[in-house]
Amino acid sequence: MDVEQSGEIIEGSDPPQQETAIEKEVVSKMESPADVEEPATTNGEQVNGLSEVENGVGAEQAETREDPKTEEDVPKVDEPEEVPAASPSDKEDLVAYAGKEADQPEQHKPEETPVIENVPEPAAVQEPVETPPPPKEEKVVENVEVPSANDAAGDAEKAGEPEKKEESKVEEALAAGGEKKEDEKPTDEVKEKPAAAEAEVTAATAAEDVKTEVKEQEDDPTPAAGSLAFAILDQDKTKDVLKTTRTLVVLRGLPGSGKSFLARAIADAYKDHGAILSADDHGVKPEGPDGYKAFDEAIVAKCGASTSPVLVVVDDTNHTQDRLAHLGGIAKQHQLVAVFLEPRTEWSRDAAQLTKKTKRGLDQAKLEAMKKPHEEMSIPLYFGWFLFRTVQEKVGEMSMNFLKTLTTLESFKKHLSDFSGKEGEEVDLEQFFKAKGILHCTTKFTNYGKAEGAKEYTEKKVVQEWYSSVSDLSLSALFITPRTVGARVSLTEAQLQLFPEDAEKEAEPVVPGAGALPPGSRAHVTLGCADGVQAVQTGYDLLQILLLQKDGQQGEVEEIDPGTLTYYGEGRWYLALKEPMSATACFSSYYKPKAPGPAKKEKKKPKCTIL
Repeated sequence: MDVEQSGEIIEGSDPPQQETAIEKEVVSKMESPADVEEPATTNGEQVNGLSEVENGVGAEQAETREDPKTEEDVPKVDEPEEVPAASPSDKEDLVAYAGKEADQPEQHKPEETPVIENVPEPAAVQEPVETPPPPKEEKVVENVEVPSANDAAGDAEKAGEPEKKEESKVEEALAAGGEKKEDEKPTDEVKEKPAAAEAEVTAATAAEDVKTEVKEQEDDPTPAAGSLAFAILDQDKTKDVLKTTRTLVVLRGLPGSGKSFLARAIADAYKDHGAILSADDHGVKPEGPDGYKAFDEAIVAKCGASTSPVLVVVDDTNHTQDRLAHLGGIAKQHQLVAVFLEPRTEWSRDAAQLTKKTKRGLDQAKLEAMKKPHEEMSIPLYFGWFLFRTVQEKVGEMSMNFLKTLTTLESFKKHLSDFSGKEGEEVDLEQFFKAKGILHCTTKFTNYGKAEGAKEYTEKKVVQEWYSSVSDLSLSALFITPRTVGARVSLTEAQLQLFPEDAEKEAEPVVPGAGALPPGSRAHVTLGCADGVQAVQTGYDLLQILLLQKDGQQGEVEEIDPGTLTYYGEGRWYLALKEPMSATACFSSYYKPKAPGPAKKEKKKPKCTIL
């Protein structure tokens, strides 16, 4: 190998900035030129770790083989060159190759340089003929480090690449603004500047992310885990029934409390079975009464429609009693069950937080003004199970058949005076009793939080979990008195959790001894009341009949088609059904319009007297 030519290549290449560990190793290995071995190349590609640039060195070495030289003719290496540590077998092959080259006569070599890709391996060349490298040489060379000085320089460049890049940046800056001084050390400064700039960019990005996150929270207040835990979303039976039975879902809450998020959750759960009516889409402003006419017309149109969607969701603040009662009246008019839901977000009643989350631009003072009536209406007039429209029709039909059957019985005719007050005067029971709104079974009369135990009942976990749920009530008996007609409800163990334990005891001022009856004895559905009689009287009438049964008082008994009919005196008739009727109902609440106050008297203006 002609080391001088290799040295020329080293001189022509860019020297490394500093002596690397690789160069030191090269110097230690270059003490004997006989250990140097040329790399093999194939088709200009990197072979055994050598690149095309290194193949160029091999081409120049091929030209020098015109004048064979022995090992003595090889000059000493003046500059370090990276060489691999050759094995003993490699050294013997190299000496043999040098001896053969010395014995061969000088041959004429054409001026054109042979194709670099096809330069043969030294150990396999007898003549300048293209031959493939032997497997042994390929195996040995495969594990040899790059022997070229260019590679040594390349490794040094790679090792110092970060420093060179940074120095180049400094040189560019100096070229623009002045010359570089020899005693300056720009490398450290350059390293510090990118680090500081990167820190500034990171801090700016983090601040921007925080602003974006806050804005997203204000624009779309996503509730925390558990805030969507409603039976209307969680219970399969409830969802199956509400997809086939017309229901009005009234969302209520202050602006920014999460009503729209809850509305979307309901829409996703019921898909094509639900329709969302938003006050925002009708120009309604929660702080004023404007815009409700068109909004209410849209609600009535949906509630009165006979086709799907069957679940109508009203998205509005609905923070006043008048508004809640008005929507309940729409549901009653169309025989729909009304369910009132409020978002259970942590900030739902925090005016300071709501000012950041609402999109309406309301300040804290306005939200505080809305908060007071909203909290007053958090507890309804009463809770109970409300029968769906189709079930109401069946129960109503059963009630009418019961009344018609009674008027045909001779045993009943003997006691007509219990209803008319006069002997022998006939009574039309169908006209005698008037329906009292949507059919339901009251659990707790709360009177907007004014009744005893109202707040405690409202906050019970089972009440919150079961609210908006659907269950089947068992109507086990029908009863009638001169005041009311109703159906007795036999509650299951699970349903008894929603019925107050002291419901019978509360009735003792009207029905003495009622507290001794089993829990749930007062559960009933009012089917009708006589003129001037309140629906609460139906429960009292049922308790009186049950007390008579408990005391063993047996009246007149008659078997009729639906079951066993018993007369307990004073117009009290009780029909125990052979087969209890199942009535599907939804556990919800009721709001009543405010009673009109006395009209204010207008002050009469004094008449003018003409003097």
